[in-house]
Amino acid sequence: MRHAQFAALLLASLALVACGGDDDAAPSDEQITAATDAATAAAEGPAALPPLPAGDFRITSVSLGKAVDEEGQVGEPLTTFAPGDKIHAAVVAVGSSDGLTVSARWLAADGTEVAKAGQSLKPETPTVTTFSISQPEPWPVGAYQVEIAINDRVVETRTFEVR
Repeated sequence: MRHAQFAALLLASLALVACGGDDDAAPSDEQITAATDAATAAAEGPAALPPLPAGDFRITSVSLGKAVDEEGQVGEPLTTFAPGDKIHAAVVAVGSSDGLTVSARWLAADGTEVAKAGQSLKPETPTVTTFSISQPEPWPVGAYQVEIAINDRVVETRTFEVR
């Protein structure tokens, strides 16, 4: 169904519900405003995502581990870490682009941002971008995730646990 048709149908439905079936009752200003806001949001569609870069750049894998080799690759991928571990994310990508930013956003289970970092690239060949987090105090036990984004558009998510 087209957005305009959906919006009109939504407005009509909300007006009928607001009237409660009573032919003499009119919807309140608040009900009209709510219906209009809902119809406008439905007509606009989902929020616009940040643009992806020009070129054929794409992420092919994301691995988490306690160590990386000289090329920045995780040798032993893990999903569970100890409270004192330094945690690395190796992002492998192929393709080229005139310029982009690859970023990692580390989150606790409640959505609290633990850390965020980004690296600007102008890739022409396969690349490995590595992000690492550590802290002086042990990590609290629990679930975490890392979001990998290209130009602020999340394209990969990995979950891991500290125990």
